[in-house]
Amino acid sequence: MGLQPRVVPGADLWVQEHRVEVPLDHDDDSKEGKISVFVREVRKASRSQEELPYLLYLQGGPGFPSPRPTVPLGGWLKAAVERFRVLLLDQRGTGRSTPLQTSEVVDESIVHYRADAIVKDCEVVRQAVCGGQKLTLLGQSFGGFCVLSYVSFFPEAIERAMLTCGLAPVGVGVDDVYRATFRRMEARCAKFYARYPEDIELVRRIVRELRDSPRPTPRGGTLTARRFLQLGLLLGSGAGLESLHDLLEGAKEGITPNFVVAVERAQEAFETNPIYWVLHESIYCCAATQAQPSAWAAERVQAQLGDAWDYSTRLEPGDPPILLTGEMVYSWMGDDYAALRPLAKVAAAVAAKADWGPVYDMDVLRNSPVPTACLVSYDDIYVEREFSERVAALLGPNCRCWITNEFQHSGLRDQPVIFDRLLEMACAYLEF
Repeated sequence: MGLQPRVVPGADLWVQEHRVEVPLDHDDDSKEGKISVFVREVRKASRSQEELPYLLYLQGGPGFPSPRPTVPLGGWLKAAVERFRVLLLDQRGTGRSTPLQTSEVVDESIVHYRADAIVKDCEVVRQAVCGGQKLTLLGQSFGGFCVLSYVSFFPEAIERAMLTCGLAPVGVGVDDVYRATFRRMEARCAKFYARYPEDIELVRRIVRELRDSPRPTPRGGTLTARRFLQLGLLLGSGAGLESLHDLLEGAKEGITPNFVVAVERAQEAFETNPIYWVLHESIYCCAATQAQPSAWAAERVQAQLGDAWDYSTRLEPGDPPILLTGEMVYSWMGDDYAALRPLAKVAAAVAAKADWGPVYDMDVLRNSPVPTACLVSYDDIYVEREFSERVAALLGPNCRCWITNEFQHSGLRDQPVIFDRLLEMACAYLEF
């Protein structure tokens, strides 16, 4: 289960890898068999003999593995190992955990890859690796959603919780989630075009050319106008406006092969991490709030928003700027992205599924006893601030929020000082 720990030469770094067996279906492990989850334990070598508490990090997504430590350690992880034994979990189906199989069996098994299953995996890890000790949790984005699920189902297992841009819209229906995120995207696009007005006509020209002549991509997919507009996903990070502008510069002389490669590289996570496409909308579906299928909610809501979100109405010079989309996923991605094509039927089945189980327990979350600290980005385009504030009020007096426009959704990665601030907020006093 635990491999031999090692000390990294030339660094004050101690690493041990764990592979923990868990049921695919925690409610019926005899039927579905077993999978494994991979956990990397990281601590300072100079403190490897000390009984420091455990911190479990839950990555954003869904469908993305935990970050890999650098040598020397950097970012929030450098601060965390001063006080904790840090567990970096590859959530089920990601990284070095048992991979998601793109075959017929996925139709039934994919429903076991949501937050409720992830936190039950964490409980197995807590017993197997931590000897049942309480955990400090750190969740980024979807990882914060998982933290709230953990608080719902296993509050006794948690010492304290920290969430960065991941205070989930508990109790909000999926259509309302996307209405809010489209509003945020419209505002972010306006900010982008105000900073780079020359990109208004450049985007329009690219969209017009791709509408008339889609380009093949090196991976075997197709760069269409609708796929190109998904580059708005970049706008949610701290340097996102510059990243998009710099990428668009590659098309000033036309849509070259190098520009197509650059777009595909910017969007490669859709193909390397397919759980994101298949399960993304389901993270907003919960028995308590949505007893109906998501049914490609973003696609449906966008169509209801009229001409502003229909690029075909803005193709003439001087028209209003064309709006780019954000974190939304669409049914047509199973056509435009080559690696997603084998999962198209599975994605359709997930979109049609209505009988989702609970991922939160509202009664447990209400006035939660778990000390909780949250970073909320004021104009986050992925996790709506107003919904986050409602959930903070639901959690009660033990939840403290840091609401700021200083950071975007990538704040934890961009500014490691956030970790220390949240830890201070979550703990009136720490003794290590």
